Amino acid sequence: MNLDNEYLYLPEKYWNKHKQCELFVRQIEEFIVDETYNELRYQKFDLESENDLKEDEHIFDYLLRKEKFEEHDNFVRKSLVDALIIDVCYFLQEALAASKRKRLTVTFSLLRKPFVYHLPVFLRLLFDDEFLNNFNNKETFDVNYLKEEKKKELIKESLSLLLGAKSLTEEEIYEWIFNQNNPDSLINLTNKALHLSTTRNKNNKTEIQNLNFIFSNQDDIENLWSYLYTYIPILLLYLVEVIEPLVFAMIDLPENFYENRLKERILIMTKNVC
Repeated sequence: MNLDNEYLYLPEKYWNKHKQCELFVRQIEEFIVDETYNELRYQKFDLESENDLKEDEHIFDYLLRKEKFEEHDNFVRKSLVDALIIDVCYFLQEALAASKRKRLTVTFSLLRKPFVYHLPVFLRLLFDDEFLNNFNNKETFDVNYLKEEKKKELIKESLSLLLGAKSLTEEEIYEWIFNQNNPDSLINLTNKALHLSTTRNKNNKTEIQNLNFIFSNQDDIENLWSYLYTYIPILLLYLVEVIEPLVFAMIDLPENFYENRLKERILIMTKNVC
């Protein structure tokens, strides 16, 4: 089999969608590499005196001691968003690279964290007024624990933010990512990719004499590729349009910057990107 220099084992019919995915991830990565977003990564404030900050005192503790509560919360929020975006990029970039190498069990394992775990945190930062307070003060607070109805509420609230992904519905987003009753949801497929045997949920139960993803034949791989490039591009677009307003609310942007970013996204969505 002749390997393509760029796309390796990936069939040519998926090249455009794969490139589209890479470019959506690139729009997320810009938040952590483009100088325009330095305000997200680097924060500054004035000390009252040269010795105002105690030796080995954490900056968060200093701000609380000085009762600079708003500055503290802004610092925490920016640090949290920046760190989450970095993690999202690591996982998504490696997932797409693994797809080209026909390592689909790796791809689906890596897709779990950005969509199943990180996305709800981004949504909570946007719409849950108690999230930051709980994150700062409750030792037992689990950032990912959400009842299913609450997930649906957060997804519904996010719809007003969408532009390129505005055709998506609350039901589709929940169904494709979080619905454990749907065998083809990401939460089920990624669970199978991570575990040799899944028996607790009848909707992703391992067959007799089988191990999840281990004995995949060429037809199985083709089905996984088809799934991947049917759903992941639109879900990546959704992820971009959830993260974006969160970042933009915390920094000042140059004039026309957002408009240019949208024009670039339209090209990604509509142009032959290979």
